[in-house]
Amino acid sequence: MILDVRTILLLMAFTAVPTALVLLAVSRFYAARVPGVGYWTGANIALAIGLVLLSLSKTANDLPARVLGNTLLVLTTALYFLAIQRLLGDKPGKRLAFTTVAASGIVFALLWTSAAPYRLAVGALSIALMTLTGLSAARLLLPLTAEKPVSHRFTGLLFLLGCTLMTVRLGHAMFADAAPANLFVPDFWNGMILGGTHITVMLMSLGFALMIADRLASELNRLATLDALTGIGNRRVFYARAEAELARCRRKNMPLSLLMIDLDRFKMINDQLGHAAGDDTLRRFVALVGPHLREYDFFARLGGEEFAVLLPDATEEVAIAIAERLRELTEAERLPAPGFPTPTTVSIGAAQRFENEQSIDQLMHRADQALYAAKSSGRNRVVAASWLQEPSEPPLLQAVSK
Repeated sequence: MILDVRTILLLMAFTAVPTALVLLAVSRFYAARVPGVGYWTGANIALAIGLVLLSLSKTANDLPARVLGNTLLVLTTALYFLAIQRLLGDKPGKRLAFTTVAASGIVFALLWTSAAPYRLAVGALSIALMTLTGLSAARLLLPLTAEKPVSHRFTGLLFLLGCTLMTVRLGHAMFADAAPANLFVPDFWNGMILGGTHITVMLMSLGFALMIADRLASELNRLATLDALTGIGNRRVFYARAEAELARCRRKNMPLSLLMIDLDRFKMINDQLGHAAGDDTLRRFVALVGPHLREYDFFARLGGEEFAVLLPDATEEVAIAIAERLRELTEAERLPAPGFPTPTTVSIGAAQRFENEQSIDQLMHRADQALYAAKSSGRNRVVAASWLQEPSEPPLLQAVSK
């Protein structure tokens, strides 16, 4: 059985149209959140037009249809490549992509105006498509890591398959003894290659849609777990992480400590400089603290100017040392600006878990009490929960408020 090339081309064109319409709808509602959708939509439109031109051409040497149609096929793969780069956060290689398209168009025009053998046109088209699909496959599949999403691997393998099909077509056109003299000459291998390409292209759009779904799911997860202003964990993810760490430390009989942090006189910044300055102060405070925490500590914003730091495998002494370092850094930074009359400092409450504590709320309650003691006794100081049970005040509690 020999597959009819004209039928295959029309099927591919009609398949590309609804895909383009769906992606247009996606780009309208999610363009800001899903980069690359516009490129992929344009690729499918170019694919549909190019295939219709090729399938409706009357002869193999119908110059306008052949040159424009094949150039649009190269443009399709170029736009696919750019869409993938944008979706993955790369700077699009527009110069490479569009130079390949322009060079291909010029070569096609020269070949058909000079009545060159058909196999040379197939070779030029195949090389251009191989280059662009190969680049797309490499970007999606490399480096080979276990963390790479399944949707990326799936789509990357489809582009690799497309590159392989174009390589086979190139070899068949250039070296087969009975290679077809034009696109519409009945040929078993040519029909099989184009039929396989049709299925591969359809699946590529499915793969891209899966990548979009992964991107949206990742964005939703980010919004659900990170504080929008500072980029660190929010209250929701803090509780989940804290309960998990509490369970682990209880199971392994390891210490767990917690810091509750509050920016002192933060309201004055909002009142005197505005909320934009307050937001900037919070972001700068987070940037200041982050590098001085251990790799496995967890820093979160609980709301307003209140933060928490979860310290796995840390005793109260270690927690106090970390807290004092953060207090000193904040005091030296003089937020929000050196000339502000009352720079914000931090009050910190520290607590280590008791062996009988079953919930993170109990640990947070004791750290909160220590924080309240730090605030009420002059601010800009560290207080440990254990000190509240002692008859005399420890040295750090005597720190002079700055």
